Amino acid sequence: MESIFRKDHQKEYWIPFIINALIILWIYTAGSKLMDLEDFKRQLSLQPFGTKVNNSLLFLLPGVEILTALLLLMRKTLRTGLWLSAGMLTAFTAYVLLVLTGYYTKVPCSCGGVLKFLSWKNHLIFNVVFLTINGFALYKINIKKGGNGTEKI
Repeated sequence: MESIFRKDHQKEYWIPFIINALIILWIYTAGSKLMDLEDFKRQLSLQPFGTKVNNSLLFLLPGVEILTALLLLMRKTLRTGLWLSAGMLTAFTAYVLLVLTGYYTKVPCSCGGVLKFLSWKNHLIFNVVFLTINGFALYKINIKKGGNGTEKI
């Protein structure tokens, strides 16, 4: 009987695990915003970006989060989904860092679901973990394999 803990077997499971975790993250965050749209709208109104930007983000953010999850679901668009995911995680992490450094005077969290109950430091850790695993998946799919992101995963 062959062990599933051999190194060559571990490679086969990490990338799908990471991709599934990212899909769950983006569907969950979009879904929680859309399920309580009034609260999300209220949280956005407290953001320091201005009314026009905040109104645009009301449907744009959940839409891009759903799009990211859909891109991650399809083999042909996996690489694009990983790059979009990394970009969004980078933007959200930068926002959290600006909050932690005191750049913004108003600091509401417009995240949905249980994420809105995290402290800003815990939110930073959460984002960095997901950004790191996202980067690992990009490395494995894009850079290390030198491929187009459609390799067997």
